[in-house]
Amino acid sequence: MGAEKVAAFYESWSGVWIEMLGLNLEASRTLVSLWWSTWTGTRRSARLASPYASRAAIAVLSRGVRPIHRRAVANARRLRRATAR
Repeated sequence: MGAEKVAAFYESWSGVWIEMLGLNLEASRTLVSLWWSTWTGTRRSARLASPYASRAAIAVLSRGVRPIHRRAVANARRLRRATAR
């Protein structure tokens, strides 16, 4: 059972890391695009930071909790079957 917890932790950690990497790349691409648009003369509107940040935080948290939730549900099912016999 301890090995399952360690595996779920590492899955969670890597999921959070991958999600954060993607969000950082998207944020940097947006900033470069806004910077570049001032030099090319094209008009690009900046997204509001607050809704974007809250969506990003929810995405990171859900990515981190997903492996732990999946393991907990699987364990509950397994234990429910064992006690029903």
